[in-house]
Amino acid sequence: MRKSRSLNACISFLEDLQSGGSVDLEQKEVVGRVVDELKQIRRRPSMRQDELHESIRKIVETLVRTFSRRS
Repeated sequence: MRKSRSLNACISFLEDLQSGGSVDLEQKEVVGRVVDELKQIRRRPSMRQDELHESIRKIVETLVRTFSRRS
């Protein structure tokens, strides 16, 4: 239950970011893909630890790369 609640909070935060006016079109698309990935994680409650870590690493790398280009 805790895992799902935390993922739901992350998804909600990212959807709010995506709908706001402070990000450009490319960033909105990336955030949308990240939200989709988080929803996949949420649907797989018995995900192996290494799969989960790999997925989180990809998400973080994608977000950092996308938002650091803006600077």
